[in-house]
Amino acid sequence: MTLPTPDDPGNAPVWDNYIVAQSVQASLGLLPRSALAVGVRIVGTDVELHFQLSELTENDIADIDDIVSGLESITGQHVRVGKTYQILAGPMLSPHDDLRWIFLARDE
Repeated sequence: MTLPTPDDPGNAPVWDNYIVAQSVQASLGLLPRSALAVGVRIVGTDVELHFQLSELTENDIADIDDIVSGLESITGQHVRVGKTYQILAGPMLSPHDDLRWIFLARDE
């Protein structure tokens, strides 16, 4: 297997990396204060943002909706963006959950 380079991306997951980068961009300054972790699941043009929160307030819902709207604007009309959230005591991440995690709160 050859590794990708700047001149030859080879087998790099270009589409997935693009969606991850755009998800981070859409989230700038909007992550809810109660966010424990944020991930993105990418299946072709279906994208779903996953939010793990310690609580859910009206402000959190507004921030999540703004992130989804921002990602929709960045990626265009051919990408379907959804969202889901969980209320948890702490983040629950797994390398087997089929998500690309883009945010993890600091352990205080």
